[in-house]
Amino acid sequence: MKHYSNGKDRMHYLLFVILALAWGSGFYLMKLAGFAFGPFTIAATSTLGGSVFLWLFWLVNRVRWKVRKRHLVPLVIVAVFAFIYPYVAQPFLVGLIGHGFIGMMVSLVPVLTILASIPLLGLFPSKVQLFGVLMGMMGIVLMFVDGLDRNAEPLYLVMAVSVPVCYAFTNTLIRKKLRDIPPIVLAAIFMTAATIVLTPVSLALEEVRIDERFVTAVVATILLSIFARGLGMLLFYRLIQTKGPLFAGLVTYVIPVEALMWSWYDDERITVMQMLAITVVLLMVGVVQRDIIRKDGGSGS
Repeated sequence: MKHYSNGKDRMHYLLFVILALAWGSGFYLMKLAGFAFGPFTIAATSTLGGSVFLWLFWLVNRVRWKVRKRHLVPLVIVAVFAFIYPYVAQPFLVGLIGHGFIGMMVSLVPVLTILASIPLLGLFPSKVQLFGVLMGMMGIVLMFVDGLDRNAEPLYLVMAVSVPVCYAFTNTLIRKKLRDIPPIVLAAIFMTAATIVLTPVSLALEEVRIDERFVTAVVATILLSIFARGLGMLLFYRLIQTKGPLFAGLVTYVIPVEALMWSWYDDERITVMQMLAITVVLLMVGVVQRDIIRKDGGSGS
C-alpha cells in the first residue's frame, strides 16, 4: 500500500509539472501565434481547440450535469471576464509589452482572490493574509513602474493588471454560484461560449498575415489550444479534485518563473525592478498560502 501511495503522489507531481509547463509556455506561444494572427483570432482558435479537447474528455467520462436558470447570469459573467476578455487581452498585451512581463501577472491572482472573497463570500483575511495582500499591492506598484520604464502606455498597464483581477473575481464567483456544475463541464461551456462570440469578431476585424513565419504561428496556435487551454484546464481541475485547491494553486509559483525563463530565452529585456516585483509577490503568495494551510490544519484541501 505504501508503494502504491508513493506512486500516486509521484503522478500528482508529474501532472503538476506538465500543467506548469503548459500554462507557463502559453505566453511565449501567444507571441509566436501573433506572427500571423491578431489577438481575437488567437483567442477564438485557442478556445475552439480547448473546447473540443474538453468536450471529448466529457464524452469519454460522461459526467452528469445540468444548467439551471440561476446559473445563467454567473455563467455569462464568468465567460466574459475569465475567458473572452483575458484571452483577447493577453495576446494583445504580449505583442506590446512582452510575454515575460505579462506572464508575471499570474502571480497576482492568489493575493487578489483574498480581496475578491471579502464582498463575494464574506470571508475576511487574517492579519497575516492582510499583510500579504498589502505587500502584494506593493508588487503591483513595482510591476507598474517597470512597465512605465519600458515605455508602455499606462492604459495598457492597467489592462495588464485587470486580467488577474478578472481571474480573482471570477474564481470566487464560481465558488459561490457554480459549485454544483462539474469543473470540466464549466471550462468546456466557457470556452465554447468564447469561441461563438470571438469567431465572428475575428473574421470581421482581423486579417491573417501569410509570410515565412506563418507555419510557426499555426503550430504555436495549435499547441496553445491543446496544451494551455485544453490539457491545462483538465489537469488543473484534476489536481483540485485529487489533491485539493491549495496544491493545485501552487502552480502560481512556477508560471511566472517559467515565463521569465522563456523571456530570457527569447532575449527579452529583464530588469532588476521586474525581478524585485516578482520576488515580492511570490513571497507574499507563500506567506498567504502557508497561513491558509495552517488554518485548514494542513489538510491541503
